[in-house]
Amino acid sequence: MLNLKLALFKIKNFFIIIKSRLLKKKISLKYKENKNNFEKLVEKKNFSHKWFLNNFEIFSHYLPKELNKEFSYLEIGSFEGLSALNILSNYPNSKVTVIDLWSESNLNSESLEVNFIEVEKRFDENLKGYNFIKIKKDSVIALRELLKKNISFDIIYIDGSHNGEDILSDAIESYKLLNIGGIIIFDDIVNSNKNISIQSYKGFEKFCETFNKRLKVLYLRNIAVVKKIK
Repeated sequence: MLNLKLALFKIKNFFIIIKSRLLKKKISLKYKENKNNFEKLVEKKNFSHKWFLNNFEIFSHYLPKELNKEFSYLEIGSFEGLSALNILSNYPNSKVTVIDLWSESNLNSESLEVNFIEVEKRFDENLKGYNFIKIKKDSVIALRELLKKNISFDIIYIDGSHNGEDILSDAIESYKLLNIGGIIIFDDIVNSNKNISIQSYKGFEKFCETFNKRLKVLYLRNIAVVKKIK
C-alpha cells in the first residue's frame, strides 16, 4: 500500500520529476570540481555519515553563484554538520543558523540508532572556528521564537524528522520566516518508510496545497526545492 501511494504521488508530479531528473543529469559535471574540493575538506573532518554529498550538485545549483554574497541560511536538522559546513566553508558572508535537538525526536518519527551525545560532539568539532548560531531545541518552538524576533531567511533547509507531520509543521513555520524569492529545500521527500506514521511526501504535498498560490516547486526528486513567490 505504501509503494502504491508513493507511485500515485510520483504520477501526480510526473512532469516536474522528469524535469528535475534532466536537470540533475545536466549539472552533474558542472559542479564536479566543486564537489571534489569539498570532499577533500570533508575528509579532514570527522563524519560518520555523508548523506548530504548525494545532493551536493542540486544544492550548488540553487545556492548563490557569487561566493561573497551576503544571505541568511537556516538549517533544521544538522546532525554532524556536513550540510552546514558546505555553506560556512564556501560563503564567508553568509549568516548561518542551525536547529537540532541532538536527541531522539518524537515517537511518531523515524528513529536513528546513534549516540546523539557523540553526534553533537562531532558537530561541534567539525564546525569549530566558523561563525554561526546554534540552537539546541525543538524545531517548531525554535522557529516560532525566531519569528517573534522578526528574523527572516533567504534559504531554509529542512532535514530534521522525516515524518510527514513534522515536515509539514516545520515547513509551515519556515515559510513564515522565508523572504519573498527565498527557497526551502526539503530532504528525502520521495520515499516511503513503514516505521513512520505519516510519509514524508504526504507532509510535503499538504504543504504545497496549503500555500498553493504562494510558492513554486522548482525541483522534485529525492529532495525538493520550492520558492516563495508572494
